[in-house]
Amino acid sequence: MEPTLNPIHETVWPSAPRGVQAQRRAPRLTTLDDKRVAFLWDYVFRGDELFPVLAKELQQRYPAIEIVDYPEFGNLHGSDEKEKVAALPEQLKARHVDAVISGMGC
Repeated sequence: MEPTLNPIHETVWPSAPRGVQAQRRAPRLTTLDDKRVAFLWDYVFRGDELFPVLAKELQQRYPAIEIVDYPEFGNLHGSDEKEKVAALPEQLKARHVDAVISGMGC
């Protein structure tokens, strides 16, 4: 029997269905003045250095901004990450947060 020069191979698609579906985004704020902005962090990369600088710059640009600092929410990384992230919407609502700046690593 002669070898086939153009073999045929069965293939399958390696990608699974998306785990998270696209969501409608919230409307963009026109200003951060008179808004409560929460900082969220996973305690992985230099947030302790970056957030104070960011807070200072935001307060200069938006004097009426109120910042809810990352320690209010704790470390959002670790073995209980799913539970902490799931609890965020209620925590943000309870603190009357208008916007979030998230410093989460990849």
